[in-house]
Amino acid sequence: MTTSITLHCEKCKREQVYAREADPGIPEMVATIAFSRCDRCDDGDFGTERWLDANGKEVSQA
Repeated sequence: MTTSITLHCEKCKREQVYAREADPGIPEMVATIAFSRCDRCDDGDFGTERWLDANGKEVSQA
């Protein structure tokens, strides 16, 4: 298990490292959380997020 998760903004492509221990409820297979808009790109509308494994395959949030 890795000790961090990559946060990725799908709009501006900015990436940031997120400590896995900050949110222990995220499954171990999640390597990246892709957001439709990061805090810098947020325009006040509802954003979405997708959980991805190390191969880029989407992981269910259920």
